[in-house]
Amino acid sequence: MKGRFMRSRLLFCIALWLPAAVAAQSVDPPRTAWGQPDLSGYWEYRSTTPLQRPQSLAGKTVLTQEEITAYLMERHASIGRERDLQLNADWWEPGELTDGRTSLVVAPQDGRLPKSTSAARHRQQVLGLASRLRPADGPEDRERYERCIMGRTVPLLAVAPNRLAQIFQTADYLAILHEQNFDLRLIPLDGRPRLAGSVRQWQGYSRGYWEGETLVVETGNFNGAWTLQGTGPNMRVVERFRVRNANTLDYEFTVDDAESFAGPWTVAFPIGRATGPVYENACHEGNHSMPLILRGARAEESRLEKVIP
Repeated sequence: MKGRFMRSRLLFCIALWLPAAVAAQSVDPPRTAWGQPDLSGYWEYRSTTPLQRPQSLAGKTVLTQEEITAYLMERHASIGRERDLQLNADWWEPGELTDGRTSLVVAPQDGRLPKSTSAARHRQQVLGLASRLRPADGPEDRERYERCIMGRTVPLLAVAPNRLAQIFQTADYLAILHEQNFDLRLIPLDGRPRLAGSVRQWQGYSRGYWEGETLVVETGNFNGAWTLQGTGPNMRVVERFRVRNANTLDYEFTVDDAESFAGPWTVAFPIGRATGPVYENACHEGNHSMPLILRGARAEESRLEKVIP
């Protein structure tokens, strides 16, 4: 009798222990052979949630399902209008809101970017997406993404077009290969010193290090030839990658640029596991589209000159 009681008690204890053990295993992130959380593989990130919370949704951090349905009709129409202004836009997949949120900005709490300086607003006009609306005499007048100099991949930003990337990881480096413009970003993890302030690069200079289970990547030394919402060459970007589970990365970045904004701002969103491979997006400066667009603009100007003497 005592033996049966002990066996029953043991089985009961095992039954209690197994779910907790399985849960612990599922929470523990996959790891590399050298013990760090494993970020390698194919990943995709996109979102219909806007960067900033619309003024019409002030005070609303998340939407109900009914509100999401109504909002997405208007949001998808807006995305469609932007898509139709671009070449080869059939691959756009707008997707859904991220966790029902109304902004990707999580700090400040109002979901809006801090007040920008006059210098930041000027950069938005001459270097940002708004520059696509101004006349262009040559390729130098166009935005760097249109010129295929580099993609919009520093930092990562979830937008309506899908973003596919492959991460390669060693003990000393992290490499991110983006489908967009086939950007390759190489991030040293070996503790090397910062670059001198006089050295400026298109993608800036990144250095990574581990804070517990989180990979922190600090980037500075930008060349100032492009802008993120009005940022200048002295902005500092701090990114954080954390493995939530085998299929999800939690990602956030903070932009600190006192020359452009009244304070720092932070964006956060999840990145999901994807299927590869990453196909080469063979975009290169001097591609056929740019001279054809400029030639078409000159032809249109010539036509107008004849009509309006």
